Amino acid sequence: MPPTTKHLQTSISRTGKDYAELHAWINDPDQQLDRHDFTKIIDFAPEIQAKFGPEGLREYIEHLREDLDSKFTKIWGKDVATRDEALDYYGIRRRGRDYTLDMADIKLLQDADMSAEDLDHSLKVAGRALDIARRVVSGSGTQVDMELVGRGALFHDLGKAKTHAIEHGLLGAEMGKALGLPDTINVIMEKHIRGGLTAAEATELGLPVKDYTLHKLEERIIIYADRLVDIIYDGLVKVDGAADAEQRFEDILNNEIKYGKNDITRERYFGYHREIQALMGH
Repeated sequence: MPPTTKHLQTSISRTGKDYAELHAWINDPDQQLDRHDFTKIIDFAPEIQAKFGPEGLREYIEHLREDLDSKFTKIWGKDVATRDEALDYYGIRRRGRDYTLDMADIKLLQDADMSAEDLDHSLKVAGRALDIARRVVSGSGTQVDMELVGRGALFHDLGKAKTHAIEHGLLGAEMGKALGLPDTINVIMEKHIRGGLTAAEATELGLPVKDYTLHKLEERIIIYADRLVDIIYDGLVKVDGAADAEQRFEDILNNEIKYGKNDITRERYFGYHREIQALMGH
């Protein structure tokens, strides 16, 4: 991420003010992760606007945008060290181990006009899914296709480059097919809505009537990771990192309709949670 001095300079060029106190607040070492999370802008906005005014709030958003741009620049950069630093931020790279995301895949998402926020989410899901998959292998010896987990997680929201409506899964699968992605990945895009709908549920939601249930462990790992990333970063529920989100997973889904949706969806997620936690040896 750009140093604070760089943010001060860009603030001066935009507004004539450096907003030093604001940038120091954003980069507080103990709060930096939360205060750089796009999904929490709405939580911090009243406090920032009250103290720094509307212009200060805009500077906060610009600060986050500049940091995100910097991460993506590192990903696209030719320098291996800075590229790997950016991948480490998302928990994706593992030196000398199983699977690392292909830069060409990340560029496909950017070229599809996926927003920075959605790309950030997709990278986080890929990192979380790969971490879970590795723990499954370590905990139970179960064989997991790491490439399918990594690529499937990365592309699961491809359709959001066009729409955030419930049809984004089907649209993503169509886009993936046009891009020449494997059917195993396109199926994940199509199925990930509500964690794998039955034909009856698809009918209720106005989607093409078919069975969207998840038959592969890799698919269930991705869906579980997607839900965990939402819980960890949405800010709707206060959690102390990934381990806390996993430990409180069922309680959170029982108490927050955004995550549990309804009885059928909630029980489906509980099944994935219990299966995967057991495989990890918990």
